[in-house]
Amino acid sequence: MKKILLVTILVTSSLFAQTSDIETLAVEKCGSCHLIGAITKDKLNNMSAPPSWALSKKVKAAYPNKTDAIEFIVEYTMSPSEDKMLFSHKTKERFGIMPSQKEMISEDELRAVAEYIIDN
Repeated sequence: MKKILLVTILVTSSLFAQTSDIETLAVEKCGSCHLIGAITKDKLNNMSAPPSWALSKKVKAAYPNKTDAIEFIVEYTMSPSEDKMLFSHKTKERFGIMPSQKEMISEDELRAVAEYIIDN
């Protein structure tokens, strides 16, 4: 019984650490534009992209399959274009088209962040 409890604690701790690491990565790489993490008055005043919750909602509606949703985020983030945008023309007027993040984040990091956005 003690072994089962110990294994459960270790697995839970490991999963929590992974989630925490991914959340930190999401905040670091995407949070300042997409309002990930603590939302401050400064972040709201300087918002330069749709917030992550709105992004998640739009992507899930267009791509109900989680794998497809993640792939869309990866593809769009690396090679954004007006044709791929899921948001309205009004949103494009407000924020413009996202600049490519090819030099800013690896594909592996982006997949982890995309999954975090879809799940949260």
